[in-house]
Amino acid sequence: MGLVQEFVLRVAGGDCAGVILRRHGALSSVGAVDPRAEQADQLQVEYGEGPSVPLSRAPGGVLIPDTAADQRWPRWSPQVARLGLRSVLTLPLATTSSAVGALTVYSAAPNQFTAGDTAAALLLAKHAAIAIAGVEEIADLARAVEGRHLIGQAQGVLMERFEIDADQTFAVLRRYSQDGNVKVRVVAARLVATRRLPDGSAVGGHGAPAAG
Repeated sequence: MGLVQEFVLRVAGGDCAGVILRRHGALSSVGAVDPRAEQADQLQVEYGEGPSVPLSRAPGGVLIPDTAADQRWPRWSPQVARLGLRSVLTLPLATTSSAVGALTVYSAAPNQFTAGDTAAALLLAKHAAIAIAGVEEIADLARAVEGRHLIGQAQGVLMERFEIDADQTFAVLRRYSQDGNVKVRVVAARLVATRRLPDGSAVGGHGAPAAG
């Protein structure tokens, strides 16, 4: 994320930059190295308003010539002006299928960003969005593989201790998942780590646990 910010500052100018991403349905501020950009982005998340909220796939981005005069976001803009950030350029991080986040460039000077700056930065943001979406997809796949591995380990423990088959062990894990309102992989991870079922019973007693 730091490289994206470094390049966009070279392309568009400005003093600092931040990124807001959508993760698991919620927005979060990530990767800002300047405390002013970090605070400005975090205020967007907290207030639920600002040029990044809601995430937009509008191709042109959002330009604020001067936060001290902007009236579109009555809580956010004055706070950002007090941070000493006057010009704001927000660029959508969007692929053809989804909006993954927003990249915002801040400047201490008003009227900092030109149409040429915006066009060049938008091109960079497009490539950054594709890269970020790819990383997120890989991370989701890795989590799925890890979860399946944990479930397999937990099934092996139950099969060994209770002499039940794979379908029965998964039914047991699923019942505890439903009873505890947690994911099956969470039940599996706890079982593997503690050798105990969620109700506290040790894996190693006599008789198979009920599958529900």
